[in-house]
Amino acid sequence: MTHVVILGAGIAGVSAAYALKAQLGPHDEVTVVSDKPYFHFVPSNPWIAMGWRERSDIAFPIAPYFEARGIKFIHSGVKRIQPDVIQVDLENGDVLFYDYLLIATGVTGMSDDIPGLAEHTQSVIHIDQAERALAAYREFVRHPGPIVAGAAEGASVLGPIYEYAFLVDADLKRRNIRERVSITLVTPEPWPGHLGVGGEGGSRGAVTAALVDTRISVICNARTVRVDKDTIHVVELDAAGNEKQTHALPYAYSVYWPAFGGVPGVRNARGLVSERGLVVVDEYLRNPDYPNVFAIGACVAQPPMEKTPVAVGAPDSVYSIQKASEIAVQNLLALIRDEALTSHVPQRATWLTDMGSTGATYLSEPQVPLRDINWMRQGRWVHQAKVDFEKYFVNKIRLRPAGPAPSVASRIAEVMSRLQAGQNSEPTPSPQTGGGKPLEIRLAQDPCFELRALAKSVGRDPGVLAAELLAAAVTDAKSYLNETGVDALAHSRRELLVEELPERQPGVEFHGGGT
Repeated sequence: MTHVVILGAGIAGVSAAYALKAQLGPHDEVTVVSDKPYFHFVPSNPWIAMGWRERSDIAFPIAPYFEARGIKFIHSGVKRIQPDVIQVDLENGDVLFYDYLLIATGVTGMSDDIPGLAEHTQSVIHIDQAERALAAYREFVRHPGPIVAGAAEGASVLGPIYEYAFLVDADLKRRNIRERVSITLVTPEPWPGHLGVGGEGGSRGAVTAALVDTRISVICNARTVRVDKDTIHVVELDAAGNEKQTHALPYAYSVYWPAFGGVPGVRNARGLVSERGLVVVDEYLRNPDYPNVFAIGACVAQPPMEKTPVAVGAPDSVYSIQKASEIAVQNLLALIRDEALTSHVPQRATWLTDMGSTGATYLSEPQVPLRDINWMRQGRWVHQAKVDFEKYFVNKIRLRPAGPAPSVASRIAEVMSRLQAGQNSEPTPSPQTGGGKPLEIRLAQDPCFELRALAKSVGRDPGVLAAELLAAAVTDAKSYLNETGVDALAHSRRELLVEELPERQPGVEFHGGGT
């Protein structure tokens, strides 16, 4: 029997747990440990901070979904990892022994690196932080002033800070107070849209143009040195790394993206982590000194793509996390089965960035220089794609494999049973939640749209497919009628046949409303 312990129940940890449990043997065990009893979809945190999502839209208890798959879940923080004795000590007093350990804990923001950053600015790394940012923002709009959206030296995954700046711009326009607010973006990147990837491509010009169009000022090569109650102090460097200019930026509201570090309980694991407490892995996503320990997601120590005047961390995205999760699971199973391992060198970087009513997508392939593709495009379709991806990923996590998928007939049986019981056949609409103006975010569940998508996926004309599906559904539905229902159906058919007879048909004459 093999016991795999996974630390973390976020995007990386849950995906890996589902995949491992599906592929391991019936007597093997998967245990997931998390200091939070819920899963939450991190990329939607900026929407939470704007009031465009409620917590319940993207966060929910994860234990029932683990239980449905036979995965053990422990709600506890990690106290200590001891790879020499293959054990994990938990804050609740439990001790877990493992055959393989997969670390997917995510990160914590190193806000203490900059004096005043934690006390005076907001963050959207975690959903709790995003909710606090929303409360502060709602207070801000009552007394508008300058806004500073920034990233600290060494910060990585910089897309969300751009996203937040554009979302604030869109929201202030909806409130008709944008003219009263200046927005400044502070970034350690050498130019806008660098994102820790480098290789300018089309991103520099596209991001710069978007910032100009929205009247968002930007300071690059920026080292934030101190945050006071109403002023942020920034040193701007030149291309050679020398001090170029200092800035004292007044602000009434600020959101900052700090550098990442390991979470408590992981950062003190000697032999596993870097000086910032991030897990060191090789090309197979396992620790070089402890080959039965893997790591995926933001908790992995990734070297920067290139040297810049101000340090910029490596990029990451849900796409890359998913790919890393697949490779880690594949390699862990390969170790168990004594098979060859697969190298994980990021071959593609891709992001979807919401900009209010539009959006931008970025593609870099391969992720490490030199590149064959460096591409960026903008449009409303990107905004819609991010909405769709949120729905897809959340629904995938919430999928319950409690048995075989219900057949079409069984679904029809549910409808027919409600009808014959005298219940309303119409589904109860889910309550609309969320503050702000969510209308641009929420999608209607349109069966006609789903039919068109289904027809396109199988290469059929929607009208023809609809007719075939309707005929099959009606046939199945009739089979669930009781004796009274069969008689009522026959009577209804006769009435409809008479009603639909044409007025001029050979052998049929109408007189005074009758035949």
